[in-house]
Amino acid sequence: MKKDPLLEEVVHEQGRTKNIWLVFAFMSILILLSSVFFMTFPDITFDISMEYPGSSLRWVDLDENSQTGMRFLILRPFWDEIIFGILGLYCAWGLKKRESNAWNLGMIWGVMMLAAGIALGLSEIIIGKWLSVCVVTGLYCVIGAIALGYLLIIRKEFTRAR
Repeated sequence: MKKDPLLEEVVHEQGRTKNIWLVFAFMSILILLSSVFFMTFPDITFDISMEYPGSSLRWVDLDENSQTGMRFLILRPFWDEIIFGILGLYCAWGLKKRESNAWNLGMIWGVMMLAAGIALGLSEIIIGKWLSVCVVTGLYCVIGAIALGYLLIIRKEFTRAR
């Protein structure tokens, strides 16, 4: 029996698009878990943040009022990450249900993650004069690149389904 190459291509591409929502869900949950971890342990977050620029200041060196202020300053950016994670889960749900705007929203999310990672990295190196970027910055860039790459790979099949 002769196989139809066009049919094989469609079946192969549908296999890739069927599981894209899992990739988005995993990346979003990773963002949410890292945010919750850093929010739960502001002392560790502060100490790591001070190590990057080479400061010897540690959480235990701060008085109680300073720790309260730093806790607020540390927790604030991680609420943005919570929003990024929730938006990523929304994208994953839309991709699973193959909603018409899910691919476009996923692209926006990927660009947003990549842009946030690049902006953080540049500010850490240029403004903060850090020798390297922090782990979260790398995580943003990798997640953004994976999201964009995966969506571009499956674009043809996903848009054909509409």
